Amino acid sequence: MTPLRDTGPRLPVEKKASSRLKQIEKEYTQKLSRSSQIIAELQTTISSLKEESSRQQLAAERRLQDVIQKFEDEKKQLIRDNDRAIKALQDELESRSNQVRSAEKKLQYKELESQEQITYIRQEYETKFKGLMPASLRQELEDTISSLKSQVNFLQKRASILQEELTACQGRR
Repeated sequence: MTPLRDTGPRLPVEKKASSRLKQIEKEYTQKLSRSSQIIAELQTTISSLKEESSRQQLAAERRLQDVIQKFEDEKKQLIRDNDRAIKALQDELESRSNQVRSAEKKLQYKELESQEQITYIRQEYETKFKGLMPASLRQELEDTISSLKSQVNFLQKRASILQEELTACQGRR
């Protein structure tokens, strides 16, 4: 026995279901289309954001390189300025050292000159006035000679101290 098919009342239900399925399919197609459009827009936005990020990073790297170069240039300039200042100080030190040597030579010359004068005065004293002058004058001249000897000794000690200072200054260089 074959079952009977009841197609009458079912047909409007099938049409309804078919129509409903078509409606759902249409809605999902529209949703899929909107989703695809949104995805495309988002991918475009992501792509432009990546490009902008890349440009900004390149710009930041360029600025960083510029700053690094600026600091390097400033560092080199400071080194050059420092080298010039050191050279100027060395030249000044050399000049002062030459002045000290010159002053020492002058001092030695004056010491020799003073010793020669003392020797000359003594010889003159001994030859001219030995027996001819009063004792008080003789004593006064001997005191003068003694005082001059003391001054010569003082000048020799001072020259020695200056020489030691010069040697110490030269040793520090």
